[in-house]
Amino acid sequence: MTDRSSPPSARNPFCDDDLTEEPFYRDPRTYTKKEAFNHELAIWQGKIAIAAKSGTGLDVLKLALNWAKQEVPQDNGLREKAKQEIRETAERHLAEVHGVEVLNAIYFCVFPEDTAAINDVLDADVLSRDDDAEIRRLAKLPGIEYDRRRRATAADLGISVKALDVEVKAIRAEDKTNKGQGRPLELPPIEPWPRSVIGHELLDEIRDTVKRHLVLPEGSAETLALWVVHTHAYECFGHSPRLAITSPEKGCGKTTTLDIVGELVARPLPTSNATTAAIFRTVDMASPTLLIDEADTFLKGNEELRGILNAGHKKGGQIIRTVGEDHEPRQFSTWAPAAIAMIGRLPDTLEDRSVSISLRRKKPTEKIQPFRSDRCQDLKDIARKIARWAADNRGALTASDPTTGMLVNRPADNWRPLLAVADQAGGDWPRIARNVAETAETAKDDQSVRSMVLGDIRYIFAARGVDRLPSAALADALGGMENRPWSEWRNGKPITAAALARLLAPFGIIPGTKRHGGATFKGYLLADFADAFESYLPNETVTPSQANNDGLYDASESVTLAPDVTVPNASQPNNDGPCDGVTVAGPWEEEL
Repeated sequence: MTDRSSPPSARNPFCDDDLTEEPFYRDPRTYTKKEAFNHELAIWQGKIAIAAKSGTGLDVLKLALNWAKQEVPQDNGLREKAKQEIRETAERHLAEVHGVEVLNAIYFCVFPEDTAAINDVLDADVLSRDDDAEIRRLAKLPGIEYDRRRRATAADLGISVKALDVEVKAIRAEDKTNKGQGRPLELPPIEPWPRSVIGHELLDEIRDTVKRHLVLPEGSAETLALWVVHTHAYECFGHSPRLAITSPEKGCGKTTTLDIVGELVARPLPTSNATTAAIFRTVDMASPTLLIDEADTFLKGNEELRGILNAGHKKGGQIIRTVGEDHEPRQFSTWAPAAIAMIGRLPDTLEDRSVSISLRRKKPTEKIQPFRSDRCQDLKDIARKIARWAADNRGALTASDPTTGMLVNRPADNWRPLLAVADQAGGDWPRIARNVAETAETAKDDQSVRSMVLGDIRYIFAARGVDRLPSAALADALGGMENRPWSEWRNGKPITAAALARLLAPFGIIPGTKRHGGATFKGYLLADFADAFESYLPNETVTPSQANNDGLYDASESVTLAPDVTVPNASQPNNDGPCDGVTVAGPWEEEL
C-alpha cells in the first residue's frame, strides 16, 4: 500500500495508511507550511471520527492534542486553530458518549495553562442539540469566531451555511445586547486557589499586603480585609455594608485604595460617572462589586443613585422602573456590594449604611511600596485564595449569627457580615474585628452632624446657665464655634436659625413662641431637647471654660469645645469683665 498523502521526510508517526488512501492530485512535498498543517489536522480529525466508532476515541484525542502541543508552532495562530478544531471534532463525535467533563479533563491535562479559559465549544447547551439555543449561542460570538464555526455547526445541524447565516443575522437584529457601540460587559470569574486556605492566615496576608501600599489609620487595614472577603460571599448575609473610602483633600490615596480593592473583590466593576440606569441594570444582571471613584463630583446631587446604593445595602433590595413603549413596571435588583471613594463625607443616609476608611496624605517620612496595576500578581493570588476560602465556608457563613456586643441597629447590620467572616476565619480575628468595629462606630457617632449639633447645643445651654434661648441667638452661638461646621454651614456662611430648625426637625424639636419675664420670643427651651440628649448623647461630664482673672478676652479666643458633653455647673463671669466670646455670644435678652 502506497502512502501518497505525505512525503517520507514529513511522515507523522501517528498517521495510518488506511486514512490516506485517497490520491492527491498534487505532490504533498510541494505543500506550503500552512497547507501541510491543514493536511495533518484533517488527518487527526478523521482519526478521531473513526476511533469514536470503535470506542478508542479518547486515546486518539490525547494523541491529537499532544500533536498540537509538540508539533504545531505557535506562530500565526496555528496551534490555537489546531486546539480549537480538535476540540470541535471531539465535541461532535465523543461528547454524547463520554461527556463534556471527560473531554475537558483530557484537554486541560495536555494544556493546563488553558484551565481558566471558558470553552464555548464544549458548553452543555451545545450538547443539548437544541437547534434554537445553538443558533443563539453562535449569534453572540464575535464575527471571526463565528466564521470559524459556521460550516461545522451548519453540518451538525443538518442545514446549509446560507440558512444558518440568515438565522444568525435575524437573531442579532432582534437582540438588543448586540446593538450599539462599546463592548459586552465582562466580569470574569476568579479561579479558586487549588488548595484549601486557612482563614486567619488569609486575613493576615490581606492586611499586611494592603499596609505595604497604603498609609492607613489604625483599624482600617483590618476593615478592608474583612470587607473584601465578604464580597465573595455577600449572598450569605442579610446586609452588605458600603465601604466608604474618604479623605479631607485630594492626593490621599483614595484611587489607589480602590484599585487595590478592585484586585481583591469578587466581580469588580468600576463605575465612575456611570449613569444611574446603567448601574441598576448592571447590578440586576451581573451582581458585581461596584467601585465608585470621585463620588464627590456627582453623588451628592444625585438622589436617584443614592437611593439605589441605599436600597442595595439590604438583601432583596430593589427598585421599580417602567420599561418599553408600553411603560411596563419592572423590578430591578439593587443588592450588590459597593465601595465608594470621595473627598469629604458620604451623604448621611449612605454613611449610615457604611463601614469607613478615612485616609490622609502621606508624610514625606513615611515609606510605602508603590502600587503598580501591571505588577500585582500577589493580589491576584490573594483573590484566588479568598474565592477558595469563601467557597469552602459558604455554608457556615450562611448559618452564622455573630454576637455584635455594643453594636445595635444599623451599625450591627453593617458589621455582622464582617464579624461572621472574622469568626469563621478564627485565630485572633474575632477579637480584632470587634475592637475595630466598636472603635469605628464610636468615632462615627462622634462625627454625626446631628449628634454633633445636639452636643454643641447642650454645651451652650449649660455654659450660659439658662433654660431657654432665641433661635437666632442659638444659631449665632453655634456659628461662633471654631473647628465646627456651623461657621461655614452653607456657601461659607454661618448656620442660620432656619437651617438649624431643619437640622433639628428629625428629632421632633421645633422652635416655638417662648416667654421670658414679660416678653416673648421665637426659640427653644432646654426641656425641648431632653429626649434627644438622652437618646443620642453619652452621659459625660466636663467642666466648662472659666473666665480669666483680669476679665480680658481676645476676640478669637475660644473655650475647649467638647461635643456630646454635659456641664452640670455653668461658668459664671468674674467680677472684672465679661465671659469668653463662645460661652456668651451676646445677651440673648437683647433680641426680646
